[in-house]
Amino acid sequence: MVRVLVVAFGGQYNHLIKRSIEKLGHEADMVLYTMKPDVNKYDCIVFGGGPLTMPKDFEKVKWLKEYLSLGKPVLGICLGHQVLALLNGGTVGPSPKPEYGDVTIYVDDEDEILRGLGPKFLAWESHNEEVLEEPPNSVVIAHSDNTRVQALKYLNGPFYGVQFHPEVQHTPKGSQVFQNFISICKS
Repeated sequence: MVRVLVVAFGGQYNHLIKRSIEKLGHEADMVLYTMKPDVNKYDCIVFGGGPLTMPKDFEKVKWLKEYLSLGKPVLGICLGHQVLALLNGGTVGPSPKPEYGDVTIYVDDEDEILRGLGPKFLAWESHNEEVLEEPPNSVVIAHSDNTRVQALKYLNGPFYGVQFHPEVQHTPKGSQVFQNFISICKS
């Protein structure tokens, strides 16, 4: 059984991230981003979504960089994806074309986190900000018509980021993202 820490940034879907992991038969605890739990008892970490604005609110979350030095797998979702990019030297800002609702995601590199999702899939979006320039230690592995960086794989650790919401029922293949992440956590 894998133990996952879900770091919540106040978003309305964070409880669904926790539930998605538990539905797969694993343990998940959720804490607010302002808390510093004992991360040693977890196998991996998920940075969830929320209403913070990056990079304006980055000072509030930059301490999370210490999680990256642990070598544990980290998955960033929506705002968590943006935080992960900023922690690694990327650029985040207002989306030229914000995305809401159903969006087609095109897989550029299936990789471990997007394995089994096909060359394209539908996902639920809800963002005004996005990763505008990926960090130098990362590779873009998915895009949409309006967002060039829908998913990132990092080369400096087992870190992944997705702009879309795999935890909601409107992303039909979302549970596959969590299954893939759990597999990464186990290895």
